[in-house]
Amino acid sequence: MAPYLVLFGRAFPTYSLLALAGAAAAWGYFHWRLRRRGENPGRTEQAFLWGVLGALVGAKLLYLLPQLAADLPLLGQDPALFSARYLTGGFVFYGGLLGALGAVGLFCRRRKLPFGPLGADLVPAVPLFHAFGRVGCFLAGCCYGIPAPAGWWGVTFSQALLAPNGVALVPVQLYEAAGCLLLFLLLDRLARRGWSGGQLLPVYLSLYGAFRFLLEFLRGDGARGFWGPLSTSQWVALATLAVALPVLLWQQSQRNHQRQP
Repeated sequence: MAPYLVLFGRAFPTYSLLALAGAAAAWGYFHWRLRRRGENPGRTEQAFLWGVLGALVGAKLLYLLPQLAADLPLLGQDPALFSARYLTGGFVFYGGLLGALGAVGLFCRRRKLPFGPLGADLVPAVPLFHAFGRVGCFLAGCCYGIPAPAGWWGVTFSQALLAPNGVALVPVQLYEAAGCLLLFLLLDRLARRGWSGGQLLPVYLSLYGAFRFLLEFLRGDGARGFWGPLSTSQWVALATLAVALPVLLWQQSQRNHQRQP
């Protein structure tokens, strides 16, 4: 709809601007949470930066993984072309999520910090950032939906760089943005009730995994990669659900057991 925004006579990609706005919102929320529970921000704010770096690396790797095997011969035949291809391109959110979790886990281990309090501040910030990013996807016309079925509300792009223009499409980016915002509100409410990062993380992974798995059926862009009948993100969603859902159910049974007289 608006892939570029003109500011001070210069055109800026709206996706990049929304991603920066989402990062700023997530950083502000994280900083506010630290202050609210009396934590010294200087001791733990680096965890956010570690998470950002891990997210960038993971998101890029998962984006490139489906094509990497086919392109490996280029490494010997044309190293310049291989480098150019793999230093450009897009990102996959699930790769970023896994990369961020790994980086934050490594940070906590190196600094000998418990993940519970820090995770309670960080986990709700993830869907907050993601909501901004999906609005950016919508404005840029990437990660677009399938043609809107009869009776469905559709959005017709006229200036999209990637989505087909002139075709009514399901606004799947906005659906995901709304879902991420609701998930942020839920996680924030649970964090205010004293839930730790170890309790919030399986809630987030389970709910987002199920939501994302279903949303992928409304996606119309083939560039996200497929492994058999399912997209890369759907396989990752199933894997995270297989790990997070049993943990969530076990934690819930423990809470129910503690409530019993």
